[in-house]
Amino acid sequence: MSSKSIHRRALLLGVLLSFQVLAVDAQQLKIEGKNQPLRSVLKQIEEKSGYSFLYDESQINVERRINIEVNGALPQVLNQLEQLTYLKLQVSGKNILISKASVGVLSGKVVDEDGKGIPLVTVHLKELNQYYFTDNNGSFRFQFPAHRLKSANLQFSMIGRQGASMTTVLSGTNNTVADITLPILSVGLEEIALTPRTNRRLESNSSLYINREVIEQSGALSVNDLLSLIPGQKIAAPSLQQVQQANLRSATLSTNSFSNRDPFALNNSFGVALIMDGIALSNNANMQTLNAGIYGMGNSYVNGKISGLSGSDAGTDNYTGDYTFGGTDLRQIATDNIESIEIAAGVPSVKFGDMTNGAIIINRIAGKTPLNFNVQLRDNATVYGMSKGVDTRKFGAFTIGGNFTRSFEDNRDKLKSYDRVGGNIMWSTFAGKEKAFTNTLSIDYGRNIDKVRRDEDDPTATVMRFKSYNFAIGSRANYRIDRGFLSNIGLNVRYSETYQNTYKEQDVNGTYIIYSDATETGVHQGQYASGIYQAITNIEGKPIDLTARLDLTGTFQTGDLLHQVNFGSFFNYSKNIGKGQIVDPSRPRNNTIAANADIRKERYYDVSRIRGQKQLGFYAEDLFTAKIAQRDLNVRIGTRLDKFEKYVTFSPRTNINYAITPALTVGVAYGWASKAPALAQLYPGPVFYEIPLFQHTAFNGGSVDEANSLYLMYIDKFTPDNSTLKPSLSEQFEFSATYEYKDFKWGLNLYQKRNYRDIVTVTDFEKVVLDKYNDNPDPNADVPYIIEGTKQYRLSRFVFMNADDKRTQGIEFMLSTPKWMAIATSFSVRAGLTRSNYRPLQNMATFTNNTDNPNRAESAIYPTQRRTTTVSNAAITSSTHIPKARLLINFTTELNLLNKTNTNASDGIPIGYYTQDGTYHAIDNFDRNNVDYAHTLRPIEEINNQNQPAVYTNFHLNVSKEISKRLSLAFHVYNVFNYRPQYKRSDNSMIIPNGKPTYGAQLRLKL
Repeated sequence: MSSKSIHRRALLLGVLLSFQVLAVDAQQLKIEGKNQPLRSVLKQIEEKSGYSFLYDESQINVERRINIEVNGALPQVLNQLEQLTYLKLQVSGKNILISKASVGVLSGKVVDEDGKGIPLVTVHLKELNQYYFTDNNGSFRFQFPAHRLKSANLQFSMIGRQGASMTTVLSGTNNTVADITLPILSVGLEEIALTPRTNRRLESNSSLYINREVIEQSGALSVNDLLSLIPGQKIAAPSLQQVQQANLRSATLSTNSFSNRDPFALNNSFGVALIMDGIALSNNANMQTLNAGIYGMGNSYVNGKISGLSGSDAGTDNYTGDYTFGGTDLRQIATDNIESIEIAAGVPSVKFGDMTNGAIIINRIAGKTPLNFNVQLRDNATVYGMSKGVDTRKFGAFTIGGNFTRSFEDNRDKLKSYDRVGGNIMWSTFAGKEKAFTNTLSIDYGRNIDKVRRDEDDPTATVMRFKSYNFAIGSRANYRIDRGFLSNIGLNVRYSETYQNTYKEQDVNGTYIIYSDATETGVHQGQYASGIYQAITNIEGKPIDLTARLDLTGTFQTGDLLHQVNFGSFFNYSKNIGKGQIVDPSRPRNNTIAANADIRKERYYDVSRIRGQKQLGFYAEDLFTAKIAQRDLNVRIGTRLDKFEKYVTFSPRTNINYAITPALTVGVAYGWASKAPALAQLYPGPVFYEIPLFQHTAFNGGSVDEANSLYLMYIDKFTPDNSTLKPSLSEQFEFSATYEYKDFKWGLNLYQKRNYRDIVTVTDFEKVVLDKYNDNPDPNADVPYIIEGTKQYRLSRFVFMNADDKRTQGIEFMLSTPKWMAIATSFSVRAGLTRSNYRPLQNMATFTNNTDNPNRAESAIYPTQRRTTTVSNAAITSSTHIPKARLLINFTTELNLLNKTNTNASDGIPIGYYTQDGTYHAIDNFDRNNVDYAHTLRPIEEINNQNQPAVYTNFHLNVSKEISKRLSLAFHVYNVFNYRPQYKRSDNSMIIPNGKPTYGAQLRLKL
């Protein structure tokens, strides 16, 4: 046979065999097995495909049981089997070779400026969510499934050093990256972070990342000062003299730290999660408030006057240091040992729950550091801080820090002060093979005293104290798994206990008082007491909070896609074991003489009898990167389930971004979130009413003759049932875009958010008909009264409801330019516009009836029309950075562009009113001359007096200079030009949008 014939036949045979192989590959195989041994599954595949499996039984456990259900071609079946068994399956002719999957190694070294290894640097492998502490030589070593992971993103961080990140391509089983240098933070470095940055690898598309460099340049007294770096936020002078609660993406009627607070602003701050070291700092068990059923949610705070000086900015009589119903007071969190802050105002990861308005994620790290001593002197505050990190080599690293702050509202009288003392110990250690187990234990203690001293020149002055002592212990543990589906197991646990005390004393100078300590419904006899006494308000709370979160990370592959699956659970227990509202009825705060009495009264309320609050949550999310047109499509999609009492909420969320070009990335995000009610909303306490029925007061020698006096009152007890309060909800859609080209960067966020079922208080009325008591005409009768007929009374109280509905749209913009080398200056712009549309469930005003007219309106009802508030602010910063001179100068021009609320003239015209007996009267056509309700008309000047008539500017300066590697100085000025424009509101009140200049100098010493 000729050679050509042999070649033809061989070629024909090869073609036929190829078609046979393709036919088998394309053949649809249906493989099913529930809890079946691997041997049985392999036999099933062999019978249906015609292929044979070859393996070494000493290496491969074929008796292990698996669950499989797949219908597809042979490659699809084998791929599914690889995911379930973590074995490597390779087709060779009609045989399928089974072997253990190869494990790759990714290693490297972290060094300092001199090339020496740095121990205990935290290295994070993003794709597997694994952590590693570098050894004594600065080396790290990760193991990964070589057949799955093709690239890796590494992040390096250590307190006191400039962080770094890198992406490396993985090839084969042994990968070593070049040495990573982490220099000590210094303005002498050629490249430093000057502004917050966005990053597609953060928790959401629009997250803002603030690293340690930016924190040190800011001169912040607390975390709250860093929030002014968010686009659209107004810059406030650094101060600790008012309660500071985070508000993200909200524009409502202006509110402040004083006792009359906007419920929309309270709900927004209550819905912002404050995450520290992976655990939320809860304010759910805070019950430092008077009875909200008497005063309403926004007016139930203990308050008083804080300065008597003429012209003082503190010249107000309604200051309070409590922060119930809102978020945690940010004044309590110093910035000394914070490594980074991520502000996720958009749609965060589903692993964060119990929030509706975003999250502030604070990261702290322990490690070896020099002895750092920090002093900051401001015109209204003095701050001392010290920290030291020690590497024991054998027992891990310890970081110990402490700070003390003393601040005054006005240095001229020093009546109002705020003191903060804090201490922290963090211990980071590792154990196990290849340091697979890492743990950071943290212990925190803090004392915060907000005090108002008595003004000796004012006989009506009060003493107020708002104290808070905090203790917390927490643990962050991670266990790295190098083989199998799971790659990391994380467990975060935190227990905190706080002592809170709100105290106020004021002198009362009257003739006499009448009081009752009765707590049962019915007619009771009042007791007489001297009208000269010291009234004391005392509220004691002891919130305890236990939170645990289990985080599991796994990886699997579908085709060419590597999926990172994060799933886990969350548990929180909150309770208040304090004494609550300690009330002495014989020394009431308010007037109890019958002619002027408020019939709603206070009683002792023991909050420790309230049962604790439990929350349970589960979450799961999938992260993967797909290639579309050779560009990365990053997807984060997941959902969480939260259970609170009898209510279950689902919160699906997704963040997707796509790199249209190497420079331009666009993204969309959508998600839901929920927030459980607080204990103070669920259990505000009973409301007592003291309705005066009869009073006969006899006097003897100028004093009350109690034996011959009689006061009868009807006691009514109302205990609210708030078990029907549901968790608040929010829904948000967001579009984002970022552009980065040659150090020119800009970012844009467009968002629309809706808040449902926010919790507020509304006024409710109840009528009660009681006997009418009159004087007995017979002076010799046994009782001095007679009962003639009946009289109807109106009982009013505030009740909590899921009521408010708010819709918010906004734009956020950030831009930063490269450094213009000729002047060593770069520029950055941040701006935002927020528009909130909201409608309260109830719009009511109460009026005092000082007349004898029983038909006079005491409570007027107004239209509950939607209102729209629009706020816009911007800031332009020039940063002059001269590394050789170790000098950085930041000059910021702030623009307050818009602050306006759209209202209608009809908003001040009542549509009805209540009289003193509880009768409701509708008003069809308002008559200005009607003596019963004419006084209820609210002029338009009173309604729209928040509107800002023009654009106002302000200017700020920060200068940082390193004298040496050990010593640096900084100078911070708010309103550097003392520019304080004024405008008059429609109610004739004068507004000064810019605060007075404040100056601060800061010294940092590293030993």
